[in-house]
Amino acid sequence: MTENTLKITFGQRDEHRDAARARLKRAEAGETGDPIEQDVRHILNFEEYSDIERLMRVSNLELVEAIATKQPASIRQTAAVVDRDYREVHRNLKELESLGVVEFEDTGRSKTPQLRGGADSIDFSIRFPFDDDGNHSSPAVS
Repeated sequence: MTENTLKITFGQRDEHRDAARARLKRAEAGETGDPIEQDVRHILNFEEYSDIERLMRVSNLELVEAIATKQPASIRQTAAVVDRDYREVHRNLKELESLGVVEFEDTGRSKTPQLRGGADSIDFSIRFPFDDDGNHSSPAVS
Protein backbone atom coordinates (compact mmCIF):
# COMPACT_ATOMS: atom_id res chain seq x y z
CA MET A 1 0.00 0.00 0.00
CA THR A 2 1.09 3.52 -0.59
CA GLU A 3 1.16 6.27 1.98
CA ASN A 4 -1.48 8.17 0.02
CA THR A 5 -4.09 5.41 0.32
CA LEU A 6 -7.39 5.69 2.16
CA LYS A 7 -7.97 2.39 3.94
CA ILE A 8 -11.65 1.63 4.56
CA THR A 9 -12.37 -1.16 7.01
CA PHE A 10 -15.37 -2.66 8.75
CA GLY A 11 -15.56 -3.72 12.37
CA GLN A 12 -11.84 -3.35 12.99
CA ARG A 13 -11.91 -0.42 15.43
CA ASP A 14 -10.26 -2.34 18.28
CA GLU A 15 -7.60 -3.73 15.98
CA HIS A 16 -6.70 -0.23 14.71
CA ARG A 17 -6.66 1.18 18.26
CA ASP A 18 -4.39 -1.62 19.50
CA ALA A 19 -2.01 -1.18 16.55
CA ALA A 20 -1.84 2.58 17.17
CA ARG A 21 -1.06 2.01 20.85
CA ALA A 22 1.68 -0.48 19.97
CA ARG A 23 3.24 1.99 17.51
CA LEU A 24 3.12 4.74 20.17
CA LYS A 25 4.81 2.51 22.76
CA ARG A 26 7.55 1.59 20.28
CA ALA A 27 8.10 5.26 19.43
CA GLU A 28 8.17 6.28 23.10
CA ALA A 29 10.72 3.54 23.78
CA GLY A 30 12.93 5.03 21.07
CA GLU A 31 12.80 1.94 18.90
CA THR A 32 14.32 2.00 15.49
CA GLY A 33 14.24 -0.63 12.81
CA ASP A 34 10.82 -1.62 11.49
CA PRO A 35 8.80 1.44 10.54
CA ILE A 36 6.62 2.75 13.34
CA GLU A 37 4.26 4.64 11.07
CA GLN A 38 1.02 3.02 9.98
CA ASP A 39 0.96 1.62 6.46
CA VAL A 40 -1.51 4.24 5.20
CA ARG A 41 -2.11 7.88 5.99
CA HIS A 42 -5.87 7.64 6.61
CA ILE A 43 -7.98 4.83 8.01
CA LEU A 44 -11.77 5.05 7.95
CA ASN A 45 -13.47 2.29 9.91
CA PHE A 46 -17.20 1.58 9.77
CA GLU A 47 -18.97 -0.25 12.58
CA GLU A 48 -22.51 -0.30 11.16
CA TYR A 49 -23.75 -2.40 8.25
CA SER A 50 -25.96 0.51 7.19
CA ASP A 51 -22.89 2.71 6.58
CA ILE A 52 -21.24 0.00 4.48
CA GLU A 53 -24.50 -0.42 2.56
CA ARG A 54 -24.59 3.32 1.80
CA LEU A 55 -20.96 3.32 0.66
CA MET A 56 -21.31 0.20 -1.48
CA ARG A 57 -24.22 1.45 -3.59
CA VAL A 58 -23.27 1.26 -7.25
CA SER A 59 -23.97 4.98 -7.72
CA ASN A 60 -21.57 5.86 -4.88
CA LEU A 61 -18.85 3.44 -5.95
CA GLU A 62 -18.95 4.88 -9.48
CA LEU A 63 -18.35 8.33 -8.00
CA VAL A 64 -15.49 7.11 -5.81
CA GLU A 65 -13.90 5.44 -8.83
CA ALA A 66 -14.37 8.56 -10.98
CA ILE A 67 -12.75 10.76 -8.33
CA ALA A 68 -9.82 8.36 -7.86
CA THR A 69 -9.17 7.82 -11.56
CA LYS A 70 -10.30 11.00 -13.34
CA GLN A 71 -9.82 13.59 -10.59
CA PRO A 72 -12.68 15.84 -11.78
CA ALA A 73 -12.27 19.52 -10.94
CA SER A 74 -15.90 20.14 -9.92
CA ILE A 75 -19.20 18.49 -9.11
CA ARG A 76 -20.41 19.29 -12.63
CA GLN A 77 -17.35 17.65 -14.15
CA THR A 78 -17.91 14.64 -11.88
CA ALA A 79 -21.50 14.39 -13.13
CA ALA A 80 -20.23 14.48 -16.71
CA VAL A 81 -17.65 11.75 -16.03
CA VAL A 82 -20.32 9.35 -14.70
CA ASP A 83 -22.95 10.62 -17.19
CA ARG A 84 -25.53 11.42 -14.51
CA ASP A 85 -27.67 14.35 -13.45
CA TYR A 86 -25.87 17.07 -11.47
CA ARG A 87 -28.42 17.07 -8.61
CA GLU A 88 -28.19 13.30 -8.18
CA VAL A 89 -24.38 13.40 -8.20
CA HIS A 90 -24.37 16.30 -5.74
CA ARG A 91 -26.67 14.36 -3.38
CA ASN A 92 -24.50 11.23 -3.65
CA LEU A 93 -21.30 13.22 -3.07
CA LYS A 94 -22.82 14.82 0.04
CA GLU A 95 -23.66 11.32 1.29
CA LEU A 96 -20.07 10.20 0.67
CA GLU A 97 -18.90 13.32 2.51
CA SER A 98 -21.12 12.45 5.49
CA LEU A 99 -19.52 8.97 5.53
CA GLY A 100 -16.05 10.55 5.57
CA VAL A 101 -14.95 9.09 2.22
CA VAL A 102 -15.08 12.30 0.16
CA GLU A 103 -14.28 15.89 1.03
CA PHE A 104 -14.50 19.08 -0.99
CA GLU A 105 -11.87 21.66 -1.76
CA ASP A 106 -13.23 25.11 -2.57
CA THR A 107 -11.74 26.29 -5.85
CA GLY A 108 -13.30 29.63 -6.64
CA ARG A 109 -16.97 29.12 -7.40
CA SER A 110 -16.57 25.35 -7.70
CA LYS A 111 -16.07 22.57 -5.21
CA THR A 112 -13.57 19.90 -6.16
CA PRO A 113 -14.48 16.49 -4.78
CA GLN A 114 -11.53 14.47 -3.57
CA LEU A 115 -10.94 11.36 -1.54
CA ARG A 116 -10.45 11.96 2.18
CA GLY A 117 -7.11 13.55 2.93
CA GLY A 118 -6.32 13.89 -0.76
CA ALA A 119 -5.73 10.15 -1.06
CA ASP A 120 -5.20 8.85 -4.58
CA SER A 121 -6.33 5.27 -3.97
CA ILE A 122 -8.59 3.23 -1.69
CA ASP A 123 -8.06 -0.12 -0.02
CA PHE A 124 -11.25 -1.85 1.21
CA SER A 125 -11.03 -4.46 3.95
CA ILE A 126 -14.11 -6.26 5.18
CA ARG A 127 -13.22 -9.23 7.35
CA PHE A 128 -15.41 -12.12 8.43
CA PRO A 129 -16.14 -14.19 10.53
CA PHE A 130 -16.97 -12.63 13.88
CA ASP A 131 -15.54 -14.14 17.04
CA ASP A 132 -17.74 -15.25 19.99
CA ASP A 133 -17.89 -11.70 21.38
CA GLY A 134 -19.35 -10.32 18.14
CA ASN A 135 -15.99 -8.88 17.08
CA HIS A 136 -14.28 -9.60 13.81
CA SER A 137 -11.56 -12.18 14.04
CA SER A 138 -8.66 -13.01 11.83
CA PRO A 139 -9.11 -16.04 9.61
CA ALA A 140 -7.84 -19.28 11.08
CA VAL A 141 -4.53 -20.52 9.76
CA SER A 142 -4.00 -24.27 9.62
